[in-house]
Amino acid sequence: MVHYLIELALWVLAAYFIGCLLGYFLRQIIGGAEEVAPAPVKVAAPVAPAPTVTKPAPIAAKATPVVSPAPIATAAPAKMERPKGIEKARGGKADDLQRISGIGPKNEAILHNLGFFHFDQIANWTSEQVAWVDDHLRFGGRIVREEWIHQAGLLAAGKEEEFTRQYGTGGLKNAKGETLSGTRTRKP
Repeated sequence: MVHYLIELALWVLAAYFIGCLLGYFLRQIIGGAEEVAPAPVKVAAPVAPAPTVTKPAPIAAKATPVVSPAPIATAAPAKMERPKGIEKARGGKADDLQRISGIGPKNEAILHNLGFFHFDQIANWTSEQVAWVDDHLRFGGRIVREEWIHQAGLLAAGKEEEFTRQYGTGGLKNAKGETLSGTRTRKP
């Protein structure tokens, strides 16, 4: 009798694995076309409280507050546009993108692979281009939150004193070997 139970358990386990494999392959074949891009969500002025819904609200519908004086839209734009990169750094030397708060070695390498080597390239991104880079890199609004466009604009214009006042030294060390934080990076 025990051997029948073991055999039954093995058949159920085999059926489970076969079902998982079939489900995986069918999802790859049929479900792959549905994951192209989510429909854009328009954020309108609040009218009246909505009735409670059993489904959670989509994340894209939440607007991120903008602290930056740069003119960047807070809601996801209707379309995304890939910013045009360049093949290699102008003059053979790229700007130190890590000076922008929020860009570390890994993000700098990714931006270089996408063709962005200079501050002026990032400073000239439109809101549609910011949305594309943010979506492509899965940053979740980080570019707007960390004010990359404004920081890159200050660095591209050579406004080092203003950049240092607002964002600190951007990783550069002073004569004592210390990095300084600015008014926007200082913790309260």
